[in-house]
Amino acid sequence: MILVVDDDFSFLELASKLLNRDRQVFLATDAKQAFELAKHLGFSVALVDLDLKGKEGLSLIQRLRESFPEISIIAISTTLTGGELDAARKLGVAEVLQKPITPAWKPLVERLRARKE
Repeated sequence: MILVVDDDFSFLELASKLLNRDRQVFLATDAKQAFELAKHLGFSVALVDLDLKGKEGLSLIQRLRESFPEISIIAISTTLTGGELDAARKLGVAEVLQKPITPAWKPLVERLRARKE
């Protein structure tokens, strides 16, 4: 199963359409909702927006990494520079992808998912 966390509803809609072909995709609009889903469902991959309100994206990545080390985390952002990106890499994200979402994301997500299932 795949978790996508972003506060942009149009991004979540596109991600759901692209990634939901044969897999269950769960969507969350904030860190609290995402963590609650992770507690109750077994995700193999989580895509987390670094640009969530405040520093929620990094905080969520850290909490997921500590609580569910088996999840492959992909950091997503509109920009691929800056301190948040470096911090995400230090937290051990599997990949970093730049928005907007494209069909090229699907094979990467599937490869990470297959390693965990």
